[in-house]
Amino acid sequence: MGEELVALACTVTPSPSSPVISLAAVVLSQQQVHTSRAFVITLGCMKQPESKILRRHHLLCEAGAVLSPNGDNLNALVEFIGNRPIVGWQLEKRIGALNALLSKRLNFALPNAQVDVARLHQRQLRRLHPEVEAPSSFAQALACWQVPAMDVQSVLGEATASALLYMRLQRVMAQAA
Repeated sequence: MGEELVALACTVTPSPSSPVISLAAVVLSQQQVHTSRAFVITLGCMKQPESKILRRHHLLCEAGAVLSPNGDNLNALVEFIGNRPIVGWQLEKRIGALNALLSKRLNFALPNAQVDVARLHQRQLRRLHPEVEAPSSFAQALACWQVPAMDVQSVLGEATASALLYMRLQRVMAQAA
């Protein structure tokens, strides 16, 4: 897996012409989360009939400025992520629309190795308490492992909390080994 990873959070709001996608990517190493090196963007078309959708999405996700989902903006995201593995909560579900957009505009989806923190959480809980049903929401998982929730309303807060949860689970798994 390498020295650095990227925690990714992605929120999608469907729209008649194309979805509005807010995402945040945060670099993390084994020891710390580098929030100063965060990438936050909202991708969406700025058409008048959909302006309400954009405003609502932007307020709910507390993400960066709304930019066009063009090749330059998508290339900037891909370059930021690089070849580092991606960490996040329910990744397959969350980045499907992003991968579809990347495939449409750049002719490829994110090829990076992916670590789903939700699966790590479930696996670790089953190891420790096989008879207990594991909490399934992100907030419950953060509370279970005593990870600060940050501002999970924002995509940057969610990416940061995912990174912290991943780091906590890695430490717990190392101690159990």
